[in-house]
Amino acid sequence: MRGFSQAADNNKAAILEVLAEQLPRQARLIEIGSGAGQHAIHMAAALNHVSWQPTDVATVLPMLTSNISEYGAANILSPITLDLATQRWPAQTYDCVYSANVMHIVSSELGENLIRGAAKMLTADGMLALYGPFKYEGKFTSSSNADFDLWLKARDEQSGIRDFEWVHDLAARSGLQLLLDQRMPANNQALIFKVSAKK
Repeated sequence: MRGFSQAADNNKAAILEVLAEQLPRQARLIEIGSGAGQHAIHMAAALNHVSWQPTDVATVLPMLTSNISEYGAANILSPITLDLATQRWPAQTYDCVYSANVMHIVSSELGENLIRGAAKMLTADGMLALYGPFKYEGKFTSSSNADFDLWLKARDEQSGIRDFEWVHDLAARSGLQLLLDQRMPANNQALIFKVSAKK
């Protein structure tokens, strides 16, 4: 597989358990930041009732498309371009917007675009599923996450592990309410937000 990520491979089974429990039958899901497509390939094969739409920026799309074509199940749609900077969202609505290990590698501005854009794409009872490390009350959940944050900022000073409260507030202002905050392996969290009845 082109662009294989060991980190993505390590967490796919744990995330699948959460999605399998939360997703409705016959769900339409769009993934923001699919990368090499490892999560799409693994999870769509297990969730054959889900229509999975992979996306990434234009520079990644050839690799993603090649991997999906070679390894993907029939319920994975052809990858499309989605760039958080341009904010050109698909016209279709989705039952779930899923994004893993993206919030901490993009700037806070792009992270905000992700949450606001997800809210626009969701159906009336849809959900936003985020996976990755987060801080709580400004504190890291582990020393390894603190080290990871330093590494991220050395690579790109605009990136870094986000505060859960910041994400929660953005989601609330976008019409989403927290449904689940679940601890995951390797000091990560699974956050599930549902469209609020007040939206």
